[in-house]
Amino acid sequence: MDATTATTSSVDDLPDLSSSHPVPPECVEEFRSHGHTVVRGLASPDEVAAFAPTLVRRAQELAWDRRPLAERDTYGRAFLQASNLWQHDPVAARFVLARRFAEVAATLLGVDGVRLYHDQALCKEPGGGHTPWHQDQVYWPLDTDRTITMWMPLVDVRADMGMVFASGTHRDGCLGTEVIGDASQEHFDALVRDRGWSLASHAPFVAGDATFHAGWTLHSAPANPTGSMRSVMTIIWFADGTRVGEVDSPFRRFDQQVWLGGIESGELAAGPLNPVLFSR
Repeated sequence: MDATTATTSSVDDLPDLSSSHPVPPECVEEFRSHGHTVVRGLASPDEVAAFAPTLVRRAQELAWDRRPLAERDTYGRAFLQASNLWQHDPVAARFVLARRFAEVAATLLGVDGVRLYHDQALCKEPGGGHTPWHQDQVYWPLDTDRTITMWMPLVDVRADMGMVFASGTHRDGCLGTEVIGDASQEHFDALVRDRGWSLASHAPFVAGDATFHAGWTLHSAPANPTGSMRSVMTIIWFADGTRVGEVDSPFRRFDQQVWLGGIESGELAAGPLNPVLFSR
């Protein structure tokens, strides 16, 4: 880990995010029936403010594609994207490895423990494009449906800029192998029309509110027409005890190598990059 951006004392001065946060029963029910929910005030605005400058700066430094917006494809225009910030900065690690967030994830999933899959900073730039419809788990070689993503804005987000979820789609498993892009937008737009799924967004948000969605929940997000960055931090967990599943696409091969450390299909997904972050 590169500790050049924070001293031990400055990290120790940060909020520790280890305390439990109550999860209302209606959130648990909403997650299980619809595949998504929102937990308000999961981090306070002051807690977010302590981490956000480092998270946003690191996201911009580590972004996969920093070309001008006009030179990127649809996926690239959706956001500046950087992953596993926790391996690069001790401030990011304190946020990503937080017990509080992982405990909420385990509660919503109804499991005794969760492991980290990876984190991802998603910064939708001023004028940034829409995020096409997609299912996260098409990328993930994990032999379980007990997967969950937290999407926490680091800034206040207005009502027309939150994610949009197709409720109940988590129960249908893989709805198509299209990865995020123009093809997935076209494919899933047609499915949304044909199947009449109910669409929902939990926006607006105060910084520190967080949505949670299951790995197979279909979702998208609108463009950013404002002059401000919509900075979001996401964390993905899976149930402890999960095994690596089929590696049946180049995208899952990438994930197997990068996020699971090359652990082979059928073996426990329990490598050093996937620590247990909460256990009962």
